[in-house]
Amino acid sequence: MKPYLAAAAIAVLATAAAHAQPSAQQDCFNAAAQPAADHAQDGIAACTLALENDGTVKMRAGTLVNRGIIESAAHQDEAAIADFTAALSGDASLSSAWMGRGLVLLRTVRYDEARADFTQAIVLGAPNLHVAYFNRGEAQEALGNVAAAYHDYRKAQELAPDFAPAAQELARFTVIRRPAGQVG
Repeated sequence: MKPYLAAAAIAVLATAAAHAQPSAQQDCFNAAAQPAADHAQDGIAACTLALENDGTVKMRAGTLVNRGIIESAAHQDEAAIADFTAALSGDASLSSAWMGRGLVLLRTVRYDEARADFTQAIVLGAPNLHVAYFNRGEAQEALGNVAAAYHDYRKAQELAPDFAPAAQELARFTVIRRPAGQVG
């Protein structure tokens, strides 16, 4: 199984309030936009500082998503899940939080939960919809739902014909067409 790891790298830049420290907010955003495990602590610290100054629920949710992305890149899985969950408590419409948490859940072998998160990202019309379908296909396949996985990989390829991971997964499948009503 090879989930498409770039799925979570959708940083949310909340507009800094007049009293917030825009440099911490920007540093947090930059670290999430290009997450690197070797610089994770600096990014996490910037996000934590920005959270101290984020006034609105929406701003906090965006910063929590950014910190979750960085934590995910550093394989701090439980911290990432907690931040994505907290972000969703503040703003359940953040498809990037559903995608990020789904990715961590997939990586930590929590397939049912991952599938549900990717489904919610799809419902919300995530900007990287093909990745949501692809990763949901990974969860479906891990759960033994091979037909559903195939359909998700196909949808990913339909949405992004040049998306190589979907083509690679689809190449493993053999489709057998049976007359209507025939089983087995």
